[in-house]
Amino acid sequence: MRIHSFYLSYFLLIFSTSLSVDTFAQMFRVNTEHEDRDRHYLLYLPTGFTNQSSIDLVIGFHGYGGTASGLEREVTGNFNQFADKYNFIALYPQSVYFFDEDQYISTFNDTSASKSIESKPLICTKKAHKYPKFPSCKNPNRCSYQPCIDDLGFIKNIIEEVKAKYSIKNIYVFGNSTGGMFAQRFGCTYPELIKGIMNVIGMQALGFSCTPNKPVNFTIYGALEDTSISPVKSEAPDGYLYEPMKTISDRWVEKFGCTESREVRRRNKETFIESVNTGCQNDIIIKSILNIEGEHLWPESGYDESTGKSSWVAYGFCATELQSDLNIDLCRENARRDPWGTEYLVRHLLNID
Repeated sequence: MRIHSFYLSYFLLIFSTSLSVDTFAQMFRVNTEHEDRDRHYLLYLPTGFTNQSSIDLVIGFHGYGGTASGLEREVTGNFNQFADKYNFIALYPQSVYFFDEDQYISTFNDTSASKSIESKPLICTKKAHKYPKFPSCKNPNRCSYQPCIDDLGFIKNIIEEVKAKYSIKNIYVFGNSTGGMFAQRFGCTYPELIKGIMNVIGMQALGFSCTPNKPVNFTIYGALEDTSISPVKSEAPDGYLYEPMKTISDRWVEKFGCTESREVRRRNKETFIESVNTGCQNDIIIKSILNIEGEHLWPESGYDESTGKSSWVAYGFCATELQSDLNIDLCRENARRDPWGTEYLVRHLLNID
């Protein structure tokens, strides 16, 4: 992979009498190539960043039909504010995409849903919904809905690029929906690169759930009222099959020999049951979080103050000016949304008490 264009699409300088001219916050787009394909990602450098000392890197993966900027702006409600608060670089890769007639299709390849026609096991029922097939797939089976490309290698190369430019200390990955599946897969494949993994509403495909060969901090989050990917039922309404959240978590706990477990019930606008497993190899922490009221969304982002109830909202199927070339709807400005849910997950990802 080589960088053929590096430019600032959006640039914000913050100066004050207490800050030097080298101290800034900025979000920009990096155009690059992988496997002879044009690819790109968004990078945010937090307020106060000077590249004079080591800093953590947090990588976020969008879900099916989403975008890098849609994840930052709408799904998480301006994730960059927490890069400022907790002092880390935030990176948002963009998956490959195509248009099926007028429908924008995008997702990362976590290797479970890009199988050929003869591959077993299948991850959907015979009556499952037929999703559009990516042009990169040759002879895909009926359950295939991901691109047939090396996204794992793409992210590994991005990390190498960023580490060559900045002094990176720890790397964390998270993802939303199918992006959560991919975050878990990446952490399983390259555990030596990763300090922590968070899979948000992305139960992995039945028969394809993974654990790494080295201990890594892991958090999985699901919502009980999720009608897209249930954390407790194997079959989704569209006919696709997933591992239940408890099964996924139990495999990690067993593999890394965790000896202590506690359950915490937390209430903000929605109710969360946290299962925290400690006493694991290398002192890692394995957590599962079940939102009792939430839908297929970031925590509390579907909560309606007027009704006191949560429901699904179409967040993240959009792009900001940084990705205007995608030719899809512009994202709404969510700066006024209560940031509690995002900070709640960030603190779990970084293991901040």
